[in-house]
Amino acid sequence: MIGNPQKTNEILQKYNIRARKRYGQNFLIDENILDKIVMTAGIVKTDGVIEIGPGIGALTERLIMASKRVLAYEIDERFINVLENELGNQEGLMIRNSDFLEADLEADRKFFSDCARVLVVSNIPYYITTPIISKLLKKGSGIDEFYLMVQKEVGLRLTSKPNTKDYNAFSVFISHLAEVSICFPISQNCFIPRPDVESMMIKIKRTEPKEPIDNLEHFQSFIQNIFENRRKTLMNNLLRSYSLTREGIGAAFNSAAIPEQARSESLDLGRIIGLYKNLFEKQ
Repeated sequence: MIGNPQKTNEILQKYNIRARKRYGQNFLIDENILDKIVMTAGIVKTDGVIEIGPGIGALTERLIMASKRVLAYEIDERFINVLENELGNQEGLMIRNSDFLEADLEADRKFFSDCARVLVVSNIPYYITTPIISKLLKKGSGIDEFYLMVQKEVGLRLTSKPNTKDYNAFSVFISHLAEVSICFPISQNCFIPRPDVESMMIKIKRTEPKEPIDNLEHFQSFIQNIFENRRKTLMNNLLRSYSLTREGIGAAFNSAAIPEQARSESLDLGRIIGLYKNLFEKQ
């Protein structure tokens, strides 16, 4: 199979391919890790799987064997030839030479019409981790579980809690729409070329929003604004970002039980939602 050092090097030499740093390309060469990814995702033969950035197909090959259908988005044209030649005869595989961030997920889900469920299982390009997760949560209706290989530092941020250095705007936003958990670490030695960063597999499971929000995009922008300058108090960040009075913000603080000198990283999701609603959705 593809996912071992010998076969990977053979394919890279055969197609004269070198990893491109601008796409964050590193090839997974540990078959135990590849098998563990599929096992952790709990894929069965009635499942449809979306893969983002399949590369030369090491994970793709195993996803096809475990599931009913696989839709793989690959932006790098060099790998399309590899995937079509090495795996193109596999039943249930569709390869898209396109940018996942530009994909119409609602239309593409028709490919999975005969699947019991659809999930995402990917070693995603690390440099676009945030846009990928945002798109899946906002546009991936009906796709409820994402198993993603990410940079270890990012995984720790996504699972961070209030009053920690890793707690950040994106982790707050995700927690409104999903639950994030760490599955297992992945050593740098499992890749060629060897990356400079450590990796981990995470699971993101979509949940019902913690509270109904009228404008999700505005809410996400609000979270980003209040976390933009961690050295400033929440009050000062709000005064800088919005045409609000100190008195009006103070009243919203009182309603949400937030101390006047609070900083954003001290607030849990519930208080952030309460503050947002008092400021922007109060009837």
